[in-house]
Amino acid sequence: MIEPVKRLNIGDKIVNQIKDLFFAGELKVGDRLPPERELMDLLQVSRTSLREALKVLESMGLVERSQKGTFIASNFNNSYAESLVYQFYLSDAEWEDIFEARWVIEKELTFLAASRATAEDLMTIMQTIVDMEEAIEEFNQVKYVDSNIMFHERIAAASRNVVMIDMYHSISKLVLQVQEVLGTHKEVFLVRSVMQDSLVYHWQIMEALNSQDAQKASLLMEKHIQSVQVYFKKA
Repeated sequence: MIEPVKRLNIGDKIVNQIKDLFFAGELKVGDRLPPERELMDLLQVSRTSLREALKVLESMGLVERSQKGTFIASNFNNSYAESLVYQFYLSDAEWEDIFEARWVIEKELTFLAASRATAEDLMTIMQTIVDMEEAIEEFNQVKYVDSNIMFHERIAAASRNVVMIDMYHSISKLVLQVQEVLGTHKEVFLVRSVMQDSLVYHWQIMEALNSQDAQKASLLMEKHIQSVQVYFKKA
């Protein structure tokens, strides 16, 4: 059904203009918006309308406000992950859907990393595995978890695909938040046998990355994440 077109209020117009400037590249992450008085003059709006619009932009995660001024935010991932969590609550999605989304994204990032990773990238990825080995020997749980996270982070970074990296960060945060919601404890990663199994996969993925075997690296990452999913089912 065709419905009457609604007129936007002034606040909506301000929000849309700031968003358009951002997506057009006129405003970039970290840029400071003009002071309130100057913005009011540029937009020819009242202080009330401007402040309402800035509150909306802030709730969207597009801007950050402090005593130093209003800036284009750098932490979009946090806001995006939170919005995904709300969608998870309101939809019929199961936690398995979240894990599935993660391995689909991460296996593609690994595929790209296999052909794009530099020698320096490979060294930093390998170092995380070495750190994991040391953590297992010491049974240093904090070091193990940190190194494990860094392994996946560095592979994502090596893909050089900015959009997919942002998607990866968002879905990773969503996975952690969903685990908390469902009461799935991170201790599942801290069982020595689970740590050893994860380490084996990491070394195999590392070998495929070194060989620039994108297909093999991608498949191994997929199997690795699916194996983690199995542990959570048992937890």
